[in-house]
Amino acid sequence: MIRTRVLAAASLAVLTLTLSGCVRMGVEVDLKADDAATSSVVLAVEDKYLDQTGQSPDSVIDALTQGQDDPAQDAVRTENFQQDGYTGTRYVYPDVAISDVGAQVGWPIKVVRKGGDYLVSGTLDLTEEGLKSRGGASIENLSVTVDITFPGKVRRSNGTIDGNTVRWEPTVGEAVEIRARGSASGPAEQLADEATGASEVVTLPVVPEWMVLVLGLSGLVILLLIGIIVWQAMMRVRDRRPEPADVPQFPQPHVSRQQLPQQQAAAPVVHPATQPYGAAPAPYGAGAAHPQEQATPPDPSRPPSFPPGF
Repeated sequence: MIRTRVLAAASLAVLTLTLSGCVRMGVEVDLKADDAATSSVVLAVEDKYLDQTGQSPDSVIDALTQGQDDPAQDAVRTENFQQDGYTGTRYVYPDVAISDVGAQVGWPIKVVRKGGDYLVSGTLDLTEEGLKSRGGASIENLSVTVDITFPGKVRRSNGTIDGNTVRWEPTVGEAVEIRARGSASGPAEQLADEATGASEVVTLPVVPEWMVLVLGLSGLVILLLIGIIVWQAMMRVRDRRPEPADVPQFPQPHVSRQQLPQQQAAAPVVHPATQPYGAAPAPYGAGAAHPQEQATPPDPSRPPSFPPGF
């Protein structure tokens, strides 16, 4: 069991390095968006202790785990670790369901999903009894870190937040409670969820057939009433229109032949050939007047016209 290996390593580190050096034991949990998690354990030795003793990190770790299960037994791979003045090895273990994270890392860390978030909780018992330390050895030289990384943004935690990762550095010798809540989906999953939500088809409620018939008949009745109102309005407008004024018709005068005035007898037209020799010629225009012309008496005060007769 990983739990046995982790606790045994911590106990041996305490006994071996008492008053002479420090060992870091780190637990790292990387939560995935598919309700899975990858965990790893770090065992590292302080560089100052290595410089003083001339030992390599592997030899110290081998001494710590002697007689215990090899931490690399169930690991899918191992990685060199060198950070914050510590050098050692990181043991990466296979993915498990979030419900099995605690069993894999060896501590009662509980991870559950609530809606779109992960909730992390647990109590780390770092007392001598909790670490199953042997004898009365000091545990002051043991350093413990717990890092949990969420797929998305961390919403709240009682640890130190750095991006999507929360770190706890509990004090060894005490029982420490950890709490955190963060998004269970990363940016890619959030974009996919938004695209899926945008493409969802909205299903409208089914309307009963009798309601469709009632609505149709109601619409026809309303249209009929509107038509009657419009027709009545048009009739009222036509009835109020004023009648055109009567224009008197004057009959055309009818003049009969009996009513025409008697025309004056026209003077006989004398042909020049039959006019007696020496007689004065007839004035221009003299002759029978047009039947519709009225004879106008000469005006004595009018001067003579030229040519005569005009």
